[in-house]
Amino acid sequence: MKSVGLAVLAALIVMSPIRALPQETGHGASARELLQGCLLEPSKDSTAKLAIAVGATPYSDARTRHELGRHNVSTVVDDNTRPDEAQRTEITVTAFAGWDLPGPGAGSLEYSEGQYRIARVEVATGQLITAWKAARTRECRVAAPVANARAIFELYETIHRADYGILISADRRWISVFAFDPDRYDVELQFQLDAPLAGLPVDSTGGGNSRLILTDGGPLFDGDPGPGVPSVKLTRAGLLSGLDHAADMTFTNEISNPIVQRLS
Repeated sequence: MKSVGLAVLAALIVMSPIRALPQETGHGASARELLQGCLLEPSKDSTAKLAIAVGATPYSDARTRHELGRHNVSTVVDDNTRPDEAQRTEITVTAFAGWDLPGPGAGSLEYSEGQYRIARVEVATGQLITAWKAARTRECRVAAPVANARAIFELYETIHRADYGILISADRRWISVFAFDPDRYDVELQFQLDAPLAGLPVDSTGGGNSRLILTDGGPLFDGDPGPGVPSVKLTRAGLLSGLDHAADMTFTNEISNPIVQRLS
């Protein structure tokens, strides 16, 4: 949900890889099949068909019930130029289905529907300083250990031809490649690395996420972080070298439909 702001793209998945997902199909699921399937219009039926195609096993009823109705609230200062303001986000899961990918520790495929609302708040008091904006969402999500993050990143570039930006955490262990159209869709490819990305110093100032600016990113790379957003620079070759090993991946494709109360 890019309409909730870049700062809410936090590292959500930290998994211990047991069997890494291959880039191409050998035995079991492949990254190409899963990412391409998730890039279709998200629906429970399309995700269920993808699960069958890759031989995934449905979650138990108890596991599904645990996700239904889940309510998350976050308040994040997302603009260094306005530290007295924050963005409050509330998300509720209204429909959910999930599957385990074939093989021990191979990861998961999930479909969810939800409602969210966001507003700006005053940090000191928590009071609203903007009206709530709300939307309904549909999301396909894959979380899995991968054999080579560089191969997955390069695969993503070939199957999703849209402008993208990159976020990186202060400890340089988490990277998010994101493409979005506000209030319409949000596609994110995230990696959790075993070690800090090589070639980029760790941010020891206690700051949060930064925009990663590739000095030679190419025509689809969005290198404009916007006002007040911290950034760091790296070459494309430096990024690819830093990703050239196993990692934990999360891939999401979310469609948003704004909720608007219209006067008659």
